Amino acid sequence: MSFRGAMLAAVCLVAFVPAAPAMGEEAVKVKASDKAACMPDAMRLCRDAVPNVRSVLACFNRNRDKISGRCNAVLASYGL
Repeated sequence: MSFRGAMLAAVCLVAFVPAAPAMGEEAVKVKASDKAACMPDAMRLCRDAVPNVRSVLACFNRNRDKISGRCNAVLASYGL
């Protein structure tokens, strides 16, 4: 595996892992298939926000019209 491939794999492993929830907040469990559906959009549109989940979601919100149909379906399934 190339260095670039290894780095991409590492980013994929941590990209949507929620940080420790703040007091009174609940951690969101994200399925691996959902991560895979949105990872290309996260890397294309929100690279600077990865791996912070809240920052990625805010970026997705700002770029909603540019997100793939597959990722939009995932976001909709989470009520976003």
